[in-house]
Amino acid sequence: MTVVSTMAGVALPFTLLFSLLLAISCGGTQTRTAAPCMSDVECHGDRICHGGSCRFISEVEDELAAQRAAQDAALAGSADASVSSPTDAGTGDAETVATTAGTESPTFMGGPQRTGRTANRGPAAMPQERWAFRTRSRVFSSPIVAATGEIYIGSLDRTLSSVGNDGRLRWRYTGGDKFYATPAVGPDGTIYAACDDRSVVALTATGQVRWQRRLGAPASASPLLGPGAQRLFVAADGLYALDMTGEVAWHVATAGHIRSTPALHPNGFVVIGTADGKVLAFGTDGRPYWETAVGASIDGGASIGDDGTIYVGHDGGEVVALRADGRILWRYEAGGDVRATPAIAPDGTIIVGSYDRKIHAINPDGTPRWQVETAGRVRSSARIDSEGRIYVGSQDNFLYALSPSGEVLFRLNVGQDVDSTPAIGPDGTLYVGADDGALHAYR
Repeated sequence: MTVVSTMAGVALPFTLLFSLLLAISCGGTQTRTAAPCMSDVECHGDRICHGGSCRFISEVEDELAAQRAAQDAALAGSADASVSSPTDAGTGDAETVATTAGTESPTFMGGPQRTGRTANRGPAAMPQERWAFRTRSRVFSSPIVAATGEIYIGSLDRTLSSVGNDGRLRWRYTGGDKFYATPAVGPDGTIYAACDDRSVVALTATGQVRWQRRLGAPASASPLLGPGAQRLFVAADGLYALDMTGEVAWHVATAGHIRSTPALHPNGFVVIGTADGKVLAFGTDGRPYWETAVGASIDGGASIGDDGTIYVGHDGGEVVALRADGRILWRYEAGGDVRATPAIAPDGTIIVGSYDRKIHAINPDGTPRWQVETAGRVRSSARIDSEGRIYVGSQDNFLYALSPSGEVLFRLNVGQDVDSTPAIGPDGTLYVGADDGALHAYR
């Protein structure tokens, strides 16, 4: 493991360099598979999952390099550049600054119940890109905005970066494999990050390693800080509970690898989905509460409403609502896999995207409220600001902003698939990662 504290480039890992050379030596054999994919583990040989298809690394690297060169040239030639300088970043007129109290909670979907709500106010009209912080590979992880204003972002280039609100790198931690998961930040500023190298690591606010814990499988889901930040729950080959020194308090094994992010129910138990289509509930002491089969693999996390209702999507194209005791309340049929974590508006409306290329709004009783069509599959989970506006990405290269009634307020062309879930800073800046390998800041 290494920590880099400069903006200098990082050498390609040997395994990635070997894959690039092997792909080149194969001549004209670069092809895509027809079946859609969600992560690299679904691809074979020297291919990675990019844009929903398994593709050779060399093809993706060349494509990203060409896009970065074109974007840099466009920015350099623009008289009204959208990238802010270090002196003016983080400032703005009063109309673009959030006026509501509170800050972005530094964890996936804004809190342990994963509702997607934030007390911050996002942009209501088309914003401008203030800056783009570039990594060397796709950004699937969602940005986290700390109380200090720093943004933490994972990348498939095996790095977790701390970026200032001016777009400059503060420090970079390099893991042994990709960071799909979104980090979580504790009350003392410790950053907890799960990695596909089968580990979870705790870092100081300056990027130094406090501890690292090896797990039995890749950790692709975002960690959960339990009540009072006394336990950390991490999904891998089952559910792990770690104390704040990284020691394993308990581990409940499951039949397969878990990609679903754990959520904390207001009644004090942890909810998680499994690859064999079950929703599981455990006490914070590891005691099993209940399990409910919903019918298909669960890749997204569960979210939990203010009334304790649990919502989860699965690969059979449904959103399922469950009571706190695990009994199914209703099923809503979407037209494709539901791999996003449902967001929950203050009035109880459930917002979730699907592989049917639509963003669905569902009434609390399970009936449809409205739908918004996009031109790509929706893997990104939605965020809801203090005024009810909805922000969600699509694999059509756009980030959508919607009103509570489903009106499209604006569409931001990010340039590549947006699978990352957006975050909103206290000053109203909208942050999101994308397949172009960048963390983008808009305001």
